[in-house]
Amino acid sequence: MTGQLLERMRLKKLGGDSFEGNNLEIGTPAIYGGHVLAQALLAAYQTVPIDRFVHSMHGYFLIPGNLKEPIRYQVDVIRDGGSFSTRRVLASQSSGTIFIMAASFQVEEIAYDRHIEAPKVEGPTELMSFDDIKKHLYASLPPSIQKLLDIDFPFEFKPVELSNPMMPGKFPPERRIWFRLRESVEVDRRMKEALLAYVSDYNLLSTAILPVEEASFGNTMMASIDHAMWFYRPFDINEWLLYDLLTPNTSGARGFVRGNMFNEQGVLIASASQEGLVRPKKPKA
Repeated sequence: MTGQLLERMRLKKLGGDSFEGNNLEIGTPAIYGGHVLAQALLAAYQTVPIDRFVHSMHGYFLIPGNLKEPIRYQVDVIRDGGSFSTRRVLASQSSGTIFIMAASFQVEEIAYDRHIEAPKVEGPTELMSFDDIKKHLYASLPPSIQKLLDIDFPFEFKPVELSNPMMPGKFPPERRIWFRLRESVEVDRRMKEALLAYVSDYNLLSTAILPVEEASFGNTMMASIDHAMWFYRPFDINEWLLYDLLTPNTSGARGFVRGNMFNEQGVLIASASQEGLVRPKKPKA
């Protein structure tokens, strides 16, 4: 699965600053948002000087992507300054523009260096994996959720807190999950950042319904609206990384979640935030 993901993430150059990318099906009805995030970042990287690396990216999901079509990425070179480069990326299919993103890249600099402490939680070796948990829940899940679980995600997850996503209930507005690639890969820093962007879209929005007592996967419609990331330090995508998630607000049919990512040594490597549609499903007639 990991090798297939890397193959599908790589882009074909169409000419100028236009690129084409293929999709990878993971059981979702539309293209997984993290896949578009990762490919848009890789497309922008094709136009950036080699001594600059992404430090922030901000994107909006406009309409669902069609799994049966490749995605075209058009990169606009906005500015190359002395230290920073700015790019805009439009992702489109036959239905129109499905995603827009602005990203900023910076030369590496040595300056002040501090970060918050990682939460004190159990390490990944002490926890059950999501693969083990889903074996116990599978039979009780609706077919739409079973379809998601039938396909192995390229990353393995180990949640610190256990909960049944199909059972409504009021839970704390936070979640912590360890994750890593299922298979180790040798890739450069740019691909590592793209892979981190890929996995950052997973587990974010589902955290927004944890404190909502009447909400569950089965009765709630969820879809990403926007997504932002900030990259702080180099990291090893093959090691276990901790996603520390918090949802401060759910209102107006939207939920907001922010998260910090740490390595096993407790070093903060990146942050992400997302707002998405969180709407109760209408009862079927």
